[in-house]
Amino acid sequence: SGLGSFTSNITGLSISTTYYVRAYATTSAGTAYGEEVSFTTIDGIPTVTTVEVTNIGSGWAYSGGNITDDGGLAVTARGVCCSTSPSPTLADAHTSNGNGAGSFSSYITGLSMSATYYARAYATNSFVTVYGNQLSFTTADDYVYVDLGLPSGLLWATCNVGAETPEAYGDYFAWGETQPKYYYDWSTYQYCNGGDGWNTLTKYCDKSNYGYNGFTDNLTTLLPEDDAATANWGSDWRMPTKEEWQELYNNTTHTLTTQNGVNGRLFTASNGNSLFMPAAGYRRDSSVYDAGSYGSYWSSSLYTGSPYSAWLLDYNSGYYYMDGYSRSSGRSVRPVRSASQN
Repeated sequence: SGLGSFTSNITGLSISTTYYVRAYATTSAGTAYGEEVSFTTIDGIPTVTTVEVTNIGSGWAYSGGNITDDGGLAVTARGVCCSTSPSPTLADAHTSNGNGAGSFSSYITGLSMSATYYARAYATNSFVTVYGNQLSFTTADDYVYVDLGLPSGLLWATCNVGAETPEAYGDYFAWGETQPKYYYDWSTYQYCNGGDGWNTLTKYCDKSNYGYNGFTDNLTTLLPEDDAATANWGSDWRMPTKEEWQELYNNTTHTLTTQNGVNGRLFTASNGNSLFMPAAGYRRDSSVYDAGSYGSYWSSSLYTGSPYSAWLLDYNSGYYYMDGYSRSSGRSVRPVRSASQN
């Protein structure tokens, strides 16, 4: 009652409907109405489509969505739902890709090998969650590799042993061991006789002063049973030799980059194909060192003449080279396979 301004909260309206409004005032002399204004209520329902699924691997895929209409309310969450059952929802595995209208990309991980999945983009606002069109895809039935057109025809795996995506660090292995472990030094190394270890080698030794009681076997390349790639991925796969790492270097351009938020080095061949190596750091004792700034990958080649070491690829922001390092430390493993195995 009384003079002055006032506000009204009008409720119980239908969505997507045009209404006409007039203010009123009543006195003992009667009721008067203000000028008429109109408005249309929003529907509150976003419009979202699912983006084509691409770059499908053995444990990952890329998709996304496009929100062309937010329904009049701000989109607070968006992403892609994924399941082995049709019509996946937020109750299933899903990505979270920010907020707002427009297009977005989703990196779907944690998938099983050789499985069919269903994917739908989603958009959530304060009123409702809606889903886009459903797409289906099948993950690879083997570990994914890339053909860089190398002179040898060698094919390089797109992820590390123990990793499900190209950007994941994966596991760390001492040279010649096929399982990761908690503690990395000579006291836990498989092929030495305890102590300092470096001069009590019991396998892969070409110098008697490094072998236990003068032991030598002159093995200079890992046997399949001691190759972490073969042991974990099967007989088609193995660790690259020192010479094969050098071939990769000689026949690609290699630049430091960030891929899906992970630092690493990208090797790009003249055929346009590329290979990403994350900077996973290395393991010593019970700790991981220099992850995010340093990459270190074993070869299958012994550092002959100093057999307590093996050849590996080292890189950081300032260098890239092959070097020999203690076999007892934990390093990344990137498998390769020959073209004749396909």
